[in-house]
Amino acid sequence: GRCCFKTGSFKLSYYNEYKSYLRLHCSTMTKVKVEKYGQWKSDITLDDVASKQDHLNSAVLDAVTGQLFWDVQKPSGSTIIVSRQDGVDVEWTPDGFSAVSMVHEYGGGAYFAHDGTVYFVNKSDQVLYKQDSPKAKPVAITEDLGDSNLRYAIGHLNKTFNKIIVVREDHRKADKEHYCINTIVAIDPTTGEQNILIEGADFYRSMKSCGNRLIYVSWDMPNMPWDITSLSEAELVMKDGKLVAENIKVLQTGNSILQASIPLEDSYLYLSDKNGYYNVWKSGNDDKPHFHVKQESGSPYGWDFGMPGYAYVKSKNQVVIGAKKKLLLVDYSAPQTRDRNLAKICKQQNYRFKVFANILCHGNVVYFIGLGDTGHLPTLAKIDLNTNLMTVYNDSTPDESISRYISAVQDVSFDTGDGKAYGFYYPPCNPDFEGEPGTKPPLLMKVHGGPTGMAEPSLDLKIRYFTSRGFAVFDLDYRGSSGYGRDFRRKLYKMWGVYDLDDAVNAANYLVNEGHVDADKVAIDGGSAGGFTTMAVMVYRDTFKAGVSYYGVSDLKGLAEHTHKFEARYLDQMIGKLPEDEKVYDERSPITHPERITGAIGFLQGLDDFVVPPPQSDKMFEAAKEKGVPTYYVTFEGEGHGFVKADSIQRSLSSEILFYSKVFKFALADKIENPPIFYNI
Repeated sequence: GRCCFKTGSFKLSYYNEYKSYLRLHCSTMTKVKVEKYGQWKSDITLDDVASKQDHLNSAVLDAVTGQLFWDVQKPSGSTIIVSRQDGVDVEWTPDGFSAVSMVHEYGGGAYFAHDGTVYFVNKSDQVLYKQDSPKAKPVAITEDLGDSNLRYAIGHLNKTFNKIIVVREDHRKADKEHYCINTIVAIDPTTGEQNILIEGADFYRSMKSCGNRLIYVSWDMPNMPWDITSLSEAELVMKDGKLVAENIKVLQTGNSILQASIPLEDSYLYLSDKNGYYNVWKSGNDDKPHFHVKQESGSPYGWDFGMPGYAYVKSKNQVVIGAKKKLLLVDYSAPQTRDRNLAKICKQQNYRFKVFANILCHGNVVYFIGLGDTGHLPTLAKIDLNTNLMTVYNDSTPDESISRYISAVQDVSFDTGDGKAYGFYYPPCNPDFEGEPGTKPPLLMKVHGGPTGMAEPSLDLKIRYFTSRGFAVFDLDYRGSSGYGRDFRRKLYKMWGVYDLDDAVNAANYLVNEGHVDADKVAIDGGSAGGFTTMAVMVYRDTFKAGVSYYGVSDLKGLAEHTHKFEARYLDQMIGKLPEDEKVYDERSPITHPERITGAIGFLQGLDDFVVPPPQSDKMFEAAKEKGVPTYYVTFEGEGHGFVKADSIQRSLSSEILFYSKVFKFALADKIENPPIFYNI
């Protein structure tokens, strides 16, 4: 039927949820039409997916005033900073500017606020600007050296010394033989004069100062931030008119530390996985976490500079920690003592978040971004700890025209290899249609990037675009994904290109065997590392009948030899060292055996992608054409590693579903504008 479930605990729960959904959203039941899966007419349009909603990224607090600022990505692709004044949202970032840092290529931490002034890094030149009011013209603090040669991230203003302390990435001497140089620097906010405070490590993140104390996280290649990092402390002093760092000492090392902060002058908090899961720890109590939950907590995401996963509540001497389905308030002085779960306040207002991220606090107010509620888009909200009232900042509730197509997402685990893998299942959902009797829906399996990334069960209209037209979607967390603890994450070491493929196949087989999807209409897509898995499973396995790679890796050796510094030694862990393990790289690269492509395959690629350059897709497309399998290729000018422009998102999505309609032989209810050229169909 419309949600294609029969009996059994996993299936029945969905069927009952779907019936409840229909009763809730469809006050007058119209006659349901019987139509082939994939041909259902949906009111979720390409404009809804890409053009009608700003994408919420992150939020910060003014260190002095406590005013909240957040940044959103506009349909044009630019990122702007927003605040609320007198109940009205005010945009700060003028036309021609976009608040995006390119440090590590993935960025994050592009702006901060201090005493009413906003400081931000501009995408096009990577210059650090300051802006005193929403109508003020941004004023450059640092010099534009051309080619974005100096980049900055996660800054703050140390009021004791009146210096901006920030991570700097210096590309002035970077070339094929030399990496860019990462340091922590002090910048005069008036003159722009800067000098190096901390140097020597390959990378830095999560850097905070309070008075003359500076703490920071650093690590060296071949480690990635989720492998082994160090937490260090330095004393800041003025010498000869310059701020310098002295008495540097390592506080913690040997595990992964992603975040650190200074809640009080004589202590610090840090997010570490040294007990197997990312938990919050307190200095002086290093034998057990501040509050232990046998699951990841504190927003453990290491790809960009991230969002804080916990915050100190000074007024109550407590710590608020984001965890799975929990927003915990924990006593600071007595670890392991939980006061309450603030998620209950959210539920009272019908917000059922599965993830709490970007935790901030000022006075008695806790701010956060809630994710994973299938009834709401990512939500920026605050909770007053005195009144227990929650206030939402952004309009995260979809219009009725969209919400009628949304059902709950099901957490799924399945057997694979040496244990379990996981994912999120989205059944077809359209109250106006049901599938033809005796048929099952096509499956679109989505594979996240990384490969040390993770699927997030948020309200993603790209997924609902497919499910409302009759597709089932499964968002895969293969062995090696983040979010399930250190042991699970490290299972992919030396096995990328094996376990991810096996788990994709086993997930598809599980859904077929459970009777949810049509075994002859199984497709897969993914971006970056997910694009690699998509191409590799189409070359080295025969389960999937179609796939679409978004800026995927086809040549592993080429990636290792030509990628940027942040990932330059990443594949040492995921595959092996070069040149010793060159044979393994060749054996797992899709481009090595294009003659083995087993089904239809498409390619989508940004022409300004410096993480996975266009030749990685060019070669596979030409090989697919020559092999004679159905294929197509669309490139996007002005797009890098991940599409941000509304037009690009719309064309990539429309070309993908049109491709599947031709391969699986169903007629789309929508007319697709500007379709690509399809070959061998």
